Amino acid sequence: MPGRRSSWPRPPETRPDIAAAPAPIRIGYCLSLTGSLADNGRSARLAHEIWRQDVNSRGGLLGRPVEFVRYDDEGNADNVPRIYERLIGEHDVDLVIGGYGTNTLLPAMPLIVERERFFVG
Repeated sequence: MPGRRSSWPRPPETRPDIAAAPAPIRIGYCLSLTGSLADNGRSARLAHEIWRQDVNSRGGLLGRPVEFVRYDDEGNADNVPRIYERLIGEHDVDLVIGGYGTNTLLPAMPLIVERERFFVG
Protein backbone atom coordinates (compact mmCIF):
# COMPACT_ATOMS: atom_id res chain seq x y z
CA MET A 1 0.00 0.00 0.00
CA PRO A 2 1.34 3.41 -0.84
CA GLY A 3 2.39 5.43 2.13
CA ARG A 4 2.36 2.47 4.47
CA ARG A 5 5.54 1.83 6.42
CA SER A 6 6.76 -1.63 7.20
CA SER A 7 6.63 -2.66 10.81
CA TRP A 8 9.87 -4.59 10.36
CA PRO A 9 12.90 -2.77 11.69
CA ARG A 10 15.46 -1.81 9.10
CA PRO A 11 19.09 -2.66 9.77
CA PRO A 12 21.19 0.42 10.33
CA GLU A 13 23.60 1.37 7.58
CA THR A 14 26.50 1.22 9.99
CA ARG A 15 26.77 -0.36 13.37
CA PRO A 16 29.41 1.51 15.38
CA ASP A 17 28.63 -0.71 18.35
CA ILE A 18 29.75 -3.75 16.35
CA ALA A 19 32.90 -2.39 14.80
CA ALA A 20 35.17 -4.86 13.09
CA ALA A 21 38.35 -5.55 14.98
CA PRO A 22 41.20 -3.60 13.42
CA ALA A 23 43.74 -5.57 11.46
CA PRO A 24 46.91 -6.17 13.45
CA ILE A 25 50.17 -4.46 12.67
CA ARG A 26 52.44 -7.32 11.69
CA ILE A 27 56.12 -6.84 12.46
CA GLY A 28 58.57 -9.28 10.94
CA TYR A 29 62.14 -10.00 11.93
CA CYS A 30 64.75 -12.66 12.44
CA LEU A 31 66.98 -13.38 15.38
CA SER A 32 69.66 -15.90 16.19
CA LEU A 33 67.67 -18.27 18.37
CA THR A 34 70.15 -21.07 17.73
CA GLY A 35 73.85 -20.98 16.96
CA SER A 36 76.61 -18.97 18.59
CA LEU A 37 74.44 -15.87 19.21
CA ALA A 38 71.44 -17.74 20.62
CA ASP A 39 71.71 -16.29 24.13
CA ASN A 40 71.48 -12.76 22.75
CA GLY A 41 68.62 -13.73 20.44
CA ARG A 42 66.57 -15.30 23.21
CA SER A 43 67.03 -12.22 25.41
CA ALA A 44 65.95 -9.97 22.54
CA ARG A 45 62.91 -12.17 21.84
CA LEU A 46 61.86 -11.91 25.48
CA ALA A 47 62.22 -8.11 25.38
CA HIS A 48 60.13 -7.97 22.18
CA GLU A 49 57.38 -10.06 23.77
CA ILE A 50 57.29 -7.88 26.89
CA TRP A 51 56.99 -4.80 24.66
CA ARG A 52 54.24 -6.40 22.52
CA GLN A 53 52.19 -7.41 25.55
CA ASP A 54 52.56 -3.96 27.08
CA VAL A 55 51.56 -2.17 23.87
CA ASN A 56 48.59 -4.47 23.27
CA SER A 57 47.39 -4.09 26.87
CA ARG A 58 47.24 -0.33 26.24
CA GLY A 59 45.14 -0.60 23.10
CA GLY A 60 47.77 -1.48 20.53
CA LEU A 61 49.86 0.62 18.19
CA LEU A 62 47.75 3.27 16.45
CA GLY A 63 44.74 1.45 17.86
CA ARG A 64 45.75 -1.85 16.25
CA PRO A 65 47.08 -4.94 18.00
CA VAL A 66 50.70 -5.87 17.34
CA GLU A 67 51.71 -9.31 16.09
CA PHE A 68 55.23 -10.60 15.52
CA VAL A 69 56.33 -12.96 12.79
CA ARG A 70 59.85 -14.11 13.52
CA TYR A 71 62.34 -16.63 12.22
CA ASP A 72 65.58 -18.07 13.52
CA ASP A 73 68.49 -17.03 11.32
CA GLU A 74 70.69 -19.61 13.11
CA GLY A 75 73.42 -16.99 13.45
CA ASN A 76 74.06 -17.26 9.72
CA ALA A 77 73.89 -14.04 7.66
CA ASP A 78 73.37 -16.11 4.50
CA ASN A 79 69.89 -17.04 5.80
CA VAL A 80 68.76 -13.44 6.26
CA PRO A 81 67.70 -12.49 2.69
CA ARG A 82 65.58 -15.65 2.37
CA ILE A 83 63.95 -14.98 5.74
CA TYR A 84 63.04 -11.41 4.85
CA GLU A 85 61.72 -12.62 1.49
CA ARG A 86 59.34 -14.91 3.40
CA LEU A 87 58.38 -12.18 5.86
CA ILE A 88 57.54 -9.72 3.09
CA GLY A 89 56.31 -12.15 0.43
CA GLU A 90 54.46 -14.89 2.32
CA HIS A 91 53.52 -13.11 5.53
CA ASP A 92 53.01 -9.61 4.07
CA VAL A 93 54.31 -7.92 7.21
CA ASP A 94 53.72 -4.19 7.61
CA LEU A 95 57.24 -3.43 8.74
CA VAL A 96 60.45 -5.24 9.43
CA ILE A 97 62.88 -4.77 12.25
CA GLY A 98 66.49 -5.79 12.42
CA GLY A 99 68.29 -7.95 14.86
CA TYR A 100 71.35 -6.50 16.47
CA GLY A 101 74.00 -6.35 13.82
CA THR A 102 74.43 -4.54 10.53
CA ASN A 103 76.46 -7.41 9.11
CA THR A 104 73.46 -9.74 9.29
CA LEU A 105 70.96 -7.18 7.97
CA LEU A 106 72.97 -5.79 5.10
CA PRO A 107 72.16 -8.69 2.73
CA ALA A 108 68.41 -8.06 3.17
CA MET A 109 68.46 -4.30 2.55
CA PRO A 110 68.05 -4.41 -1.26
CA LEU A 111 64.91 -6.52 -0.87
CA ILE A 112 63.47 -4.26 1.83
CA VAL A 113 64.07 -1.16 -0.29
CA GLU A 114 62.69 -2.83 -3.43
CA ARG A 115 59.49 -3.87 -1.63
CA GLU A 116 59.12 -0.41 -0.07
CA ARG A 117 58.77 -1.68 3.47
CA PHE A 118 59.48 0.27 6.61
CA PHE A 119 62.61 -0.88 8.33
CA VAL A 120 63.44 -0.18 11.94
CA GLY A 121 66.97 -1.11 12.89
